[in-house]
Amino acid sequence: MFGKKKKDEDGAVAETAASAPAPSTALVPDPARARKFFEHARTVHETTNYEYAMQSWLRGLRFDPTDMNGLEGFFSSCAMFLGSGKGKISKETAKIFDGKGDVEKFLLTLLAWGTKPTEAAAAVRAAEFAAKMSLGEQVYWISERAIPLTLGEKKPRKDLLLKLVEANEKVGAYDLAVKAGEGAMRIDPADSELQNRMRNMSAQATMSRGGFDDVGQEGGFRKNIRDSAKQRQLQEEERIVKTDDVKDRVVLTAEAAFKERPDDLPTISKLVRALRERGKPEDEQRAVRVAMDAYQRTKQFRFRQEAGEIKLRMARRKLEEYRERAAQNPEDAPAQEALAKAERKFLEMELIELNARVANYPTDLGLKYELGRRQFRVGDYEAAIALFQEAKSDTKHRSSSLKFLGESFEQIGWYDEAIATFRQAIEHHSDENNELGMELRYGLMSALANKADRERDMSAAEEADKLASAIAIQQIGYRDIKAQRDRIKKTMGELRG
Repeated sequence: MFGKKKKDEDGAVAETAASAPAPSTALVPDPARARKFFEHARTVHETTNYEYAMQSWLRGLRFDPTDMNGLEGFFSSCAMFLGSGKGKISKETAKIFDGKGDVEKFLLTLLAWGTKPTEAAAAVRAAEFAAKMSLGEQVYWISERAIPLTLGEKKPRKDLLLKLVEANEKVGAYDLAVKAGEGAMRIDPADSELQNRMRNMSAQATMSRGGFDDVGQEGGFRKNIRDSAKQRQLQEEERIVKTDDVKDRVVLTAEAAFKERPDDLPTISKLVRALRERGKPEDEQRAVRVAMDAYQRTKQFRFRQEAGEIKLRMARRKLEEYRERAAQNPEDAPAQEALAKAERKFLEMELIELNARVANYPTDLGLKYELGRRQFRVGDYEAAIALFQEAKSDTKHRSSSLKFLGESFEQIGWYDEAIATFRQAIEHHSDENNELGMELRYGLMSALANKADRERDMSAAEEADKLASAIAIQQIGYRDIKAQRDRIKKTMGELRG
């Protein structure tokens, strides 16, 4: 089966053709034998040898095509292989399966679809062979992807949808059979025979959902298939590092669902997320329109927030272009001026978004911390003070909030309040020598030095001098510590004189 013995990186020896019996054309699952190949596939996948992992998944499915983990693992390795940019599969992979018997033909259809995941016809063929082998769960999993693919084509084919109707009816997945049939009726609304068939099947689907199947549990076998397939689809969407092909497929699926259920909020969210992940300029613009339309209709702020986040991402990319031009032309005054304007505009956008979020989520201290940082940057120190006074209650941002709070007090000339705040921050911070610890000590030194200058306070100057010396001893190049030390020494000399 593997030809000569081959060792993976862990030293595991793959099973050879001599030790593995020739697979039968009859479906007699051998889970123990299949597990060996699946374990090998996982190991090889982790070493990034995705094509060999694909081979191993399929070899395992040859011994147990009923195993859903093997099916999902195969498509996960396919996605990573396509994303690696290595192009087409090798002749070795293509020749592994001879196509004799239903199992071999099923594996060939999986290979064909896995390497061309956006081809609806390939997905339908895989569903057909799964149905022929009575693999109900596999038919459902494949059909949930094949139906949107088929409907999402420029010219949807009625014949493919009818094949999906047959496949799902054969395994009792009447809800998906109806979904495929409804798609076929939209293509050919004059087909009265199909309409009658769908009415009868819709009634069967209703009974199945209501628990009237011949299986004695609520929803029965069909409900279990439906629920597990839905859950796996959600997990796949979350965990797979998507290639461009996979992203296209997810968008097509989301678009098809949105056309059917334009008012369904989870469907809207999925479409916006799919467009955002693919990230083409036209995708982002459409995602903003869809999200804002949902916000206007439902007044649910999460859609307004999603649209705002996408706008910020688009603006952030534009800002990076200005930064690159300015970095390449440091002596070009217009380029530097354009960068400054772009940074100011982006900061204003952030303020608008964060103000809206704080207004809608008033108990979220993390948002208040982020808004306070932006208010500090634009010089609105009193607004920043109010925000940081609340945000310091959040243990995650306590030290940073106190740092900004102390700096804000210092900016408005409240040196005693700044000094007290920096002392509190240092007391609560765990490591005075890490980056934030250094910033807190520098802030306290600066506030003490300013107090010494304005109030002619020798004790403040002496404490500031000790802090400056300690920072310089630890890191002589830290910020402008040498200039600060000289300034403090000068103040002390004046006070002594």
